[in-house]
Amino acid sequence: MSANSDLKKQIETTVNSFLASYEDGRKAKDTSIINRDVTPDCTRQLLPASLCKALGLPEEFLMPNDIYEKLYADDLSLGGVHNTVSKHLTIDVEARRAAVESSGDMIYHHGETLHLEFSWIFYLTGDGTKISRVIEFADSTAVLKMAAIAKERAAKNGQGEEVDFDATG
Repeated sequence: MSANSDLKKQIETTVNSFLASYEDGRKAKDTSIINRDVTPDCTRQLLPASLCKALGLPEEFLMPNDIYEKLYADDLSLGGVHNTVSKHLTIDVEARRAAVESSGDMIYHHGETLHLEFSWIFYLTGDGTKISRVIEFADSTAVLKMAAIAKERAAKNGQGEEVDFDATG
């Protein structure tokens, strides 16, 4: 195999592991898994800007790993991601970038299921083993619904609850 072919395969492995981390973290009851495929200084950008604005965030909202892990833990306290499917993976080996679409189901402990869709752009390290930047274009309707459910549950149950890993499935 050529060096480019090997690197392409490595990038594909890294991207697939990243997407699987949402389910793997839930199954392992370990929120740190969400950051297993990213560099320590990775930033994540949520798009579209209109979604950030609707969530009360700056239009160019960049999240470091610690904030993303906290948000992931908050999600796990309410439910977890299941049935992740990816399609249309495109890899630019020379630029060390990849793009993919994904979908999955957020299944809440109270029984509701919310279907989620995302488009991702990843910037990878030279060897393709880690992601240094994530651009996440999210399904605005679904993310706003997730935020509403989180707000409703927080009001009902009180703020500051720890993640109930026994309830995450």
